Amino acid sequence: MKTNKLLKSSMSVALALTISSITAQAWPTNSNIAKADFGDTAATQQTKTELNEIINRRITNMKIISFNVEAGGVGKTAICVNAATLLASKGFRVLVFGTDRSMNLTNRMIGYYARKNGLDADEVLANIKPENTVEMLFQRLPFSPIKITDNIDLIAETRTLYDLRDIKSFSLLHWWWDVEKYLTEEYDYILIDTHNDQSEFTKSVYAISDIITAIIDKTEKTYKRKVAEIKELLNIVKNENRSRTETFVTARVVVLANMIDKSVLGKQMRNKMNKLVREHPNDFVGCIEYRESFPKSDALYMPLWEYRKYDKGDWSLDKFYRDTERLLLKLADM
Repeated sequence: MKTNKLLKSSMSVALALTISSITAQAWPTNSNIAKADFGDTAATQQTKTELNEIINRRITNMKIISFNVEAGGVGKTAICVNAATLLASKGFRVLVFGTDRSMNLTNRMIGYYARKNGLDADEVLANIKPENTVEMLFQRLPFSPIKITDNIDLIAETRTLYDLRDIKSFSLLHWWWDVEKYLTEEYDYILIDTHNDQSEFTKSVYAISDIITAIIDKTEKTYKRKVAEIKELLNIVKNENRSRTETFVTARVVVLANMIDKSVLGKQMRNKMNKLVREHPNDFVGCIEYRESFPKSDALYMPLWEYRKYDKGDWSLDKFYRDTERLLLKLADM
C-alpha cells in the first residue's frame, strides 16, 4: 500500500520554488508556510525546514479510499461497510466516515455496534456528541472517533453537515495536513462514503483520496455518464488545489460494478467489465454479483462475512462470497 498526498518528486521541485509560487490556501494555517509573506522571493530557513518536513511525510503506508457515484440504489454504502469489516477481519485498522446527509453509513455501523454489544441503536445514535461527527473535520476542530470494533473506528455523519458555510474543495485537505501524523500512525485505511452529488463536500473528499471508487450498476448509462462525471469533477478538484506547477491531489478513479444479475443487461455488463479488467487492470476492479445475501445481511446490521454462516445455498453461493471478498481486497490493494 502506498499513500501519496503529494508526490515526493513534485514536492522536491516545490522546495526549490520561491514561496510566492505556493498559494496560501494549500497549507495548514498553523504552519509557518501559511503565515509567510507569499510575495517574498526567498524563503526563510525556518520555512524551508518546515516545507521539507511536509515533503518527507508525504509517503506513508496508509490509503484513503472513497466511494462515490451521483446515483442512488447502487449499493455504495453497503460496499463501503463490507470493505471496512473485511479489512478489519484481516487485522487492518480502519477509520470510516461519510458525508451523506441520509447518514446511511453511520446508521449501519452503529446498528452493527449495537447488535454486537446488546445495545439499543437509537440510544447509541442519540448519545453521539459533536466531537464524534464529521462536522469537526470540515471545521478543523478536535474530533473523537467512535470505536465500533477493535479495528474499526467511525466518525459519524450528521444531517446538518450541509448547513456549514464556506466549505471549499481544500477543506479536508487542510484537515489532513493538520492530523496526518496521528492518522497514519493509527490507521491502515480510511474509507469514506460520499453523498450522491458534486458538492464542495464531495470535492473535498476527492482531494484527500488515493482511490475514488465509482460504483456502477448493470446499465450502460451509469457506466458511461456517471464515471465520466466523476473524472471531470476530479480534474476540477486537481486544478483547484495546486501550486504553480503541481496539483496536490493524487487521487485516481477505479470502477467497480455492483449488483450484477443474470438478466440480459447484467450479462452484457459482466462481459464488458471482464474485458475492461483484462485490458486495464489498474482502472477496473470487476463485478460483484447480485445476491439476496446483501439486502438480508444489511437488514440485520451484519457484514456479509458474518452473515455467511447463516446463508444456505449451493456451490454458487460459496463462489459469490469468495469472489466478493477477492474483489474488495483487490480494491484495497489498487
